[in-house]
Amino acid sequence: MLKKLIVTGAAAGLLLVSASAAFASVSNHAHVTNNILTVANSGANLTGGHHASVTTGDATAVANTATVANTNVGGSHHSNTSNHASVTNNVGTVANSGLNFTGGGTVSTGAAGAQSDTLTVVNTNVAGF
Repeated sequence: MLKKLIVTGAAAGLLLVSASAAFASVSNHAHVTNNILTVANSGANLTGGHHASVTTGDATAVANTATVANTNVGGSHHSNTSNHASVTNNVGTVANSGLNFTGGGTVSTGAAGAQSDTLTVVNTNVAGF
């Protein structure tokens, strides 16, 4: 999905190149902050009794973050480009199927899985083709 997004953006940039002037002056500024917390929890169950049981399912948390900023595609051999970018990614991913309690019975938990993926591309310039 991320590759399709990047390819689509590049294709749109190439389309704009056909209408560009012989000299280009570009100034880009980007300030991006991603604050992402993904939590999956099937745990923290409590029951009482000697014949009580706790059974939980799987807990899966996935976070995908993509940032593409200050991308310039131009056909001019003469260009003046200035890019400034600040990117902060605060990504937390937690999965929990534990912390289950019984008063003497049984506990059966599912699997817990957590995954975070972050892609950041900034200040990309393609010119002079």
